[in-house]
Amino acid sequence: MSKSTKEIMARERWAVEEAFNKGNVDALDEVFSPDAVFHSPPFPDIKGLEAYKRDATTRRPAFTDRRIEWEEIICEGNTAVQRYVFHMKHTGTNPMLPFPPTGKEVAFKGCAFYHLKNGRIVEFIEYADYLGLFKQLGIVPSMG
Repeated sequence: MSKSTKEIMARERWAVEEAFNKGNVDALDEVFSPDAVFHSPPFPDIKGLEAYKRDATTRRPAFTDRRIEWEEIICEGNTAVQRYVFHMKHTGTNPMLPFPPTGKEVAFKGCAFYHLKNGRIVEFIEYADYLGLFKQLGIVPSMG
């Protein structure tokens, strides 16, 4: 019996918490297709799960004390959308965000679209509030 989109997405939330909170990037193997494509503007696309796992590993040291708040999920056929907030502390750097650590607690909001095929996520499209993150870190001044 195949798993429903809702069941796969519940497992995806577990895998993301394992990968980004605990560093267990192999948990992503359970839900993502090996040839999945990851879109997260304004950054370049990441092609393939192994490349995404490497990216997650390099991203992780910049933020510690992570807690993910899953705000909403909608599943329709082979598509899912979810909103989230990463609560975390800026304690290091990474190639994607090469700014000196500020020690600030931040709330990073976003939403992601997922396309599934044969019980695996084949495409991830993230729209996240990087401007809001940069404002919280003091990298970009607040407007007003």
